[in-house]
Amino acid sequence: MKKLKEIKLSRFQLNVLLNKEEKEGFGYLLKHGVYCTRCNAICTKGVVNYTIRLNWLNDIVVEGECAVCGQKVTRVMEFGESKTFFDKAMDYREALQN
Repeated sequence: MKKLKEIKLSRFQLNVLLNKEEKEGFGYLLKHGVYCTRCNAICTKGVVNYTIRLNWLNDIVVEGECAVCGQKVTRVMEFGESKTFFDKAMDYREALQN
């Protein structure tokens, strides 16, 4: 598979790509699934000041700061494994080309 360009996404763009269950999964992972190396624990108060990218595998990459200590944190959410999401992401990429 050809390596695709990473694309920065706004929250609106992400919202368009995700279905209802995926939105719930994204929210859950953002609040309960990002590990902070400074706290040596999951970011208990979530992640703040984050950016969202679609990586070359059509997975979602979130980079931000632990809401407790401010440490930089990153989480890759493997939405690209879902054929439905992957296809929507490819359609989005194609729309950007035009």
